Amino acid sequence: MLHNLKKNLFEILVKIDKNIMINIDDIEVETLFDQRGDFTTNTALKFSKIYNSNPKQLANLIIENLNINDFEKVEIAGPGFINFTLKDGTFNSQLINNKIEFKNSDKVNIEFVSANPTGPLHLAHGRGAVVGDILSNLFEYFGHKVTREYYVNNTGNQINEFLSSILYSISNKNNLSLDENQFYKGDYINDIANNCYENFKSLFSKELSPSDRINIVNFAIENLVNQTIQTLSSAGINFDEISYETNIMEKEYLPLILEKLNKSELTYKGQLNAPKDYTGTQKDNDLTIFKSTLFNDDEDRALTKNDGSPTYFANDIAYHEDKYQRGYNKLINIWGADHLGYLKRLSSAITSLHPEIDFSVVFCQIVNLKRDNKIQKLSKREGNIFELKNLINEIGVDNFRYFMSYRKNDTHMDLDIDLIKKENKENPIYYIQYSYARTQSVLNKTNKIIDTQVLVTSELKNLYKKLLEWENVIKSAYQKKEVHLIAHYLESLSSYFHTLWSSSKNNPKAKFLDKDSNISSDLHKLLCNYQNVLKDGLKILGIKPKLQM
Repeated sequence: MLHNLKKNLFEILVKIDKNIMINIDDIEVETLFDQRGDFTTNTALKFSKIYNSNPKQLANLIIENLNINDFEKVEIAGPGFINFTLKDGTFNSQLINNKIEFKNSDKVNIEFVSANPTGPLHLAHGRGAVVGDILSNLFEYFGHKVTREYYVNNTGNQINEFLSSILYSISNKNNLSLDENQFYKGDYINDIANNCYENFKSLFSKELSPSDRINIVNFAIENLVNQTIQTLSSAGINFDEISYETNIMEKEYLPLILEKLNKSELTYKGQLNAPKDYTGTQKDNDLTIFKSTLFNDDEDRALTKNDGSPTYFANDIAYHEDKYQRGYNKLINIWGADHLGYLKRLSSAITSLHPEIDFSVVFCQIVNLKRDNKIQKLSKREGNIFELKNLINEIGVDNFRYFMSYRKNDTHMDLDIDLIKKENKENPIYYIQYSYARTQSVLNKTNKIIDTQVLVTSELKNLYKKLLEWENVIKSAYQKKEVHLIAHYLESLSSYFHTLWSSSKNNPKAKFLDKDSNISSDLHKLLCNYQNVLKDGLKILGIKPKLQM
């Protein structure tokens, strides 16, 4: 219905003036749930200037050309809005089929979580994991071939600090004289240290060689990565590809990258924050620097260090080059909000190398744990953490996935444990699941589906209209990469169902089943449609509907 109305409005505008170029996606139709009618459009207001008309004149012209067979009333409101009121008979004949057909076979790589392998997953990682997995489901819903990828950043200073912390713990517990520092604290470090000591006990009888240290830290990283994968898998989040930074470095993309950027005149030799004695003359240890200020970055960024080795930035470019070489032109990354400033330099480098790449980043803000109306202060460095696996175990998978997707991803979130564990309408996912179980109970009790006219109450019509919004919601979530739109829609949709349920109990003429447990075919169609929309929405969120509560 909504799509057909948009299409009709678009065709009318084209008919009015074929020389004016407009896009059907620019036409807006909204659902009304009050005395103004059932739908409204601002089309006349929006396009009046380009049609050299005032809004009311254009609105009248649109109405004159409109197919109004489905509508009881079409009228102009305010400065030029057009409001539509459906005929009751239209409800009976126009129940939607929510099976939306999309054909998009493009490959897309969605990289998410990618936490530093120096500790267990925390709440913010959990949010990124859920958003990434739901986005993957959403893109698959639209026909894409999706690869879910996890990137292990297993080089750099944080890895050295991680190893030092492990050795520090081993030294303290086993009375060894290892000269190490404690950078990371907590029970998880001690547990990893114990495992490392038991596995490499013979090595500690002598001074550790560089290769010994590498073997120890690689063992520790692999253990943490396996724990991470297990934790996420318990929440229905699984990966198709796990990439390690060390493996990417072995492919030696850097010379290729530097050559291509140099040919495009996007690099130069020099120093960032040059020393006082720097004369501007090229030296052997000069850095290769990317001109990221050309792309509105705060400053130019180094691609190589003084010794010629790649920077973290260069390795990250190489990683995305590897994705491209694997056949992906559409890349989506899920990052924490602390990486916001990193976007310009990386995206500019990627698109400079391959302009055909569609690269985008979805940012997830931090998550605070709230319990007993108090925000819990957590710190990995101090060993004060609340592991993600414990959260999943405490609140359950459905609650975890729903609430991690409930807020817009780039806004802060306070995760209220007490609210989440409630089994009433204060908990949205419980409310949604309960509505599904209620529809199932009606269908289970149904004796026969009969061809009788349904009483079209305002509550019934409102649920119908809300169902009509599904296509617009799912398309908007896909285009904007905003998964919270689905969660909010399902909550709102279920509230309209519960209102209908309550009203039917108080109105004998509006009951779902008659005295012989028969149901009107239109009502049956509505309930099945409601279930299908909930099924599709919950499936994208990674949640199974419940048949009974």
